Amino acid sequence: MWLLLGVAAGIAIGVGGLPYFAGAAGTLSDTAQRAVDELLVRAREASRTGHEAIGLVLTAYIEDARGERQSALARLDQAIALGESAGLTRLLADVYSRSTEIYRKSGDLQKAERSAELATASTQASGDVWAVPQRLQELAELQVARGRYAEADRVYDRAEAFLDAMIGKVSTVLEKTAVITASSQIYSRHFALIAEHFNNPQKAYAIIEQVRGRVAADLLAAGSVAPAGAKSAERAISQLRLKLMGARSTNEVRSLRDQIFMMEQTRWVTPGVSALKTKSRETVGLEQIQLALAPSTVLLEYVIADPSSYCLTISRSGARIVRLDSKARIEPLVAAYLKAVKAKLPAIAEARSVYDAILRPIRDAAQKETLIIIRDGQLHLVPFDGLIEVSGRYVAAARTVIYSPSATSFYLLGDQQQRPRTAHNALLAVGGIPYSQSGMNRSGLTRGSNRNGFVDLPSSEDEVRIAQAAFPKEENKLLLGTSATETAFKGSGLDQYRVIHLAVHGFADSTFPDRAALVLLSDRSAGEDGFLQASEIVQLRFDADLVVLSACDTAVGPLQGQEGIANLSRAFLLAGARTVVSTLWQVDDSSSLFLMKHFYAHLSANRSAASALTAAKRDMLRMFGRKALPYQWAGFTIEGAAGRADSPEGWR
Repeated sequence: MWLLLGVAAGIAIGVGGLPYFAGAAGTLSDTAQRAVDELLVRAREASRTGHEAIGLVLTAYIEDARGERQSALARLDQAIALGESAGLTRLLADVYSRSTEIYRKSGDLQKAERSAELATASTQASGDVWAVPQRLQELAELQVARGRYAEADRVYDRAEAFLDAMIGKVSTVLEKTAVITASSQIYSRHFALIAEHFNNPQKAYAIIEQVRGRVAADLLAAGSVAPAGAKSAERAISQLRLKLMGARSTNEVRSLRDQIFMMEQTRWVTPGVSALKTKSRETVGLEQIQLALAPSTVLLEYVIADPSSYCLTISRSGARIVRLDSKARIEPLVAAYLKAVKAKLPAIAEARSVYDAILRPIRDAAQKETLIIIRDGQLHLVPFDGLIEVSGRYVAAARTVIYSPSATSFYLLGDQQQRPRTAHNALLAVGGIPYSQSGMNRSGLTRGSNRNGFVDLPSSEDEVRIAQAAFPKEENKLLLGTSATETAFKGSGLDQYRVIHLAVHGFADSTFPDRAALVLLSDRSAGEDGFLQASEIVQLRFDADLVVLSACDTAVGPLQGQEGIANLSRAFLLAGARTVVSTLWQVDDSSSLFLMKHFYAHLSANRSAASALTAAKRDMLRMFGRKALPYQWAGFTIEGAAGRADSPEGWR
């Protein structure tokens, strides 16, 4: 008998309840009602209070779907009385939440707010702390709708205090990122409340920086990212992939892929470094950020949301909040721009439209020489210096653009310049790999990928020689041709080099960001498969002022809410690199060679890495004019410590 009740409850609640019943005013809802009526009768006969309360809740779902809201509320009141008499706290939380929704739809926001308060209290009393922030968000949104802005601000503060404790409690990157991704909307809604009704840049900054790029900042502050046993797990995964490359049968391929997948999941179960467990979020203060910015620099921190987006602008002289277009308007503009650029079109109209949406309303963006960009959502995929100003020139023609995961990370990366140095050699460079002879492919890395091999990169060895020429009298190490194995790279004393240049194949993974990789050569005797993945990079130790990833898609990856984007560039920053040059799409071999030649020429003139990259782009624009398509140059981006007031003028 009670199995039937469980099935009915599962159908009604497990599939969303209301959508299930709403589709049928006739047969389906009548059938559901008959089943629930029978459950109620049997529950009452057996004096099962809890089951009777559930039956009343299911009836309320059906009546709400029919538009019989008053009757539904009466059923819920009955369920509440039963729940209170039997001490069914968890059930009460769900009933009050359902009442909140019905009152909200009926336009009775006062009663909806009261029900939301009771739902929050019951949820917390039940011990379901993971659901408390969501309940608090629902309460805050009702208070905003009623014009009770100060109360909503306090409720959001409570929600974020819960989240802060939850994020601080978990110790692995995977867990922290999951919590942040699931809760990101709470922070953006709170930011919007402060922007719209309080115009308080300091409070807005504190809200968004509490979570923006949090895992990256925590790891930078900890100085270590590798969980215990992670290296042995990576070695086991590499050995499985080597076996996969030689697999002959379909069953063997499937078995090995499954083993790789399971090993990838379990490697993050081992607790991480203790520094990842923090009681509260310690952000760098707004005043500290302002003092760290050069007078010619402005930091732009974006929050992309509906019905409005925002940009928090921070400079030496102050901070303010600028309202922008909605997410619903900005994202299609971004998509159109990226589509045109990747199709190798001039994308002039699209570049102007995106500029008008995200930069034109910001006064400092047209006045400062350097822009530090903290992106949100789809803006992570946009090269800001490839947009076109009102004057008709590219942003790159007049401004240097640098990116960072968060304002806190920007500050912490700058602080790394003060740490004791281990790097005494100039350059470690990799290129000229004979991919066509290696037989390597991506089939072992992602489910469903094909067995297409990697083609040779004719200009990659030339890039390495160009980088070498920039340091003619210093200690350099080149890994060229067949010497460019993953084993040789890892064993090169990576923390001894100030500049690391990799002219290789690379790829992102939108589903499993840890599988994003740079492609070197395999070394079966050492158990290395040749794919230097993000999960391996973060376990290495760098002391480099600059890492250049002259490879495809090294700045792209899956978006993880307010945590930002998971990509190869971020992995190198977490492993100790101060600044990373990376790419937003598949780079053109000859264009990459031109940019790198001019980049290292400017670097040799003792310019900063950010200034040198911008100068190289300007060289291309001056030499080729409008024939220099954004596809050829705009995809190269720079992220990290550049732009600090205390940064040295040059890279050395």
